[in-house]
Amino acid sequence: MGLKERDYLLLEDTLGSSWVLISPGRCSRPKDAKGKCPFCPGSEHLTPPTLFKLPEEGDWQVRVFANRYPFFPSNEDDEVYGIHEVIVETPKHDALLHQMSVQTISRVMRVIRDRMSHHGSNERLRALIAFRNEGLRGGASRKHPHTQLVGLSWLPPRLAKESEAFLNMAEQGRCPLCLAPTDPLIIVEEESFRAFSPPTPRFPHETWIAPVHHEPAFTNLKDAEIDDLAALLKKMLSAIAKLSSRGQKPKPFDYNLVLHTEPLDEEQGTFHTHIEILPRPEALAGFEIGSGLLINPIPPEQAVSELREVLFSK
Repeated sequence: MGLKERDYLLLEDTLGSSWVLISPGRCSRPKDAKGKCPFCPGSEHLTPPTLFKLPEEGDWQVRVFANRYPFFPSNEDDEVYGIHEVIVETPKHDALLHQMSVQTISRVMRVIRDRMSHHGSNERLRALIAFRNEGLRGGASRKHPHTQLVGLSWLPPRLAKESEAFLNMAEQGRCPLCLAPTDPLIIVEEESFRAFSPPTPRFPHETWIAPVHHEPAFTNLKDAEIDDLAALLKKMLSAIAKLSSRGQKPKPFDYNLVLHTEPLDEEQGTFHTHIEILPRPEALAGFEIGSGLLINPIPPEQAVSELREVLFSK
């Protein structure tokens, strides 16, 4: 018997190599097409009702509503349960995140923080992840700038492994994201945040951004720290955009941006919240998908050098 549109299954590969969420409702998700954009001002009737907006009165600058095509059901009685929200970052349809003002980016980051805080009291949820897709290879279905916030009733594999790794390393007396100021993989700092290459980058110029001082939860960040994060995020995305253009006029580039924060049921404080910028210059090919091994042609030291050159050259 076939699955209905609102049926969901969470399946583990019989060989134990991966997990898959079967979500038939996602087939109905529309792609960008001619006509009115449902994320633009004046089209609010084309989306689910507004859950939150800034400012609260008058014309909105950031607007939040439930995703019409969620990954999973919002019925708390279902075994597979979660929340799935869309955060429209700006009224401007053609805006690019790295070209927005620091104030605009900071406003978006604060809304993400506040929505995470809002859902943190939901006892059915174990994890919260925010992400944004840019471009075709990044999986974007809408051009209008937006972030998605997902809450899950279970820990997804990558977050579970990260959480376990943070705990194991804490038992050895260290945190892998509490870097020494002289660490060669650090690209640049912005007061309370630093950008760096992970030791094992999956994509060319993959960059992580994390608080300088150990902070498990994104919801604990103060407004001033969010401002630092916004300034650094703009710098790094702009630098990667320049590198992707290779000497030509900077143009839009495909990427994913993922925000990881401490699982909601953890109390050890060993997790270190961070944002991962994942440039996507090429589509994943058969070897990467079939083997689970990603191929990155640029070593981390070279990526750091190239990004520094763009950031600090006059």
